[in-house]
Formats: sequence, structure tokens, C-alpha cells
Amino acid sequence: MSWPPNLPDPNPMEHIWDVMEQQLRAQTPPYPNISILHDRCLDIWYNPSPVMYQKLVASMPRRVAAVLKAKGGTMHY
Repeated sequence: MSWPPNLPDPNPMEHIWDVMEQQLRAQTPPYPNISILHDRCLDIWYNPSPVMYQKLVASMPRRVAAVLKAKGGTMHY
């Protein structure tokens, strides 16, 4: 069976990581120590924006359509 080199991944989890990274990078000045950074990561993780989840759920039909259009091959989503 042929296996595409870049499997399609419609999982919205990657976008959650991106949002988390953006929020962490927006902090100026940078976090003074790893403990405060850790606490901020947990705060972002456990207190997400409901709007973010609504957008990710709403994007699922487009993600599935992209996978189908790519016929299981590489997709750029």
C-alpha cells in the first residue's frame, strides 16, 4: 500500500498549540524564570477562550473537505 510522505492531519490540536505560543510570545518582557513560564502555560491551557474552540469546531468541515480533496495525500491547511 502506498503511504503518503506527509499524512493529512485535520486535528485542530496544532492550532491550539499555535494560539498558546502566540500568547506566550506576546508577553513583554519575557518571563523571568521557568516557574513563571510554567504557571502561564498552565493558565493558558486550562483557561482557553470559548471563541477559540468555537472557531476550531466550525473549521472541521473545511478540514475534512481538504483531506477528501487531497485524497488522503499532502494538504496545506
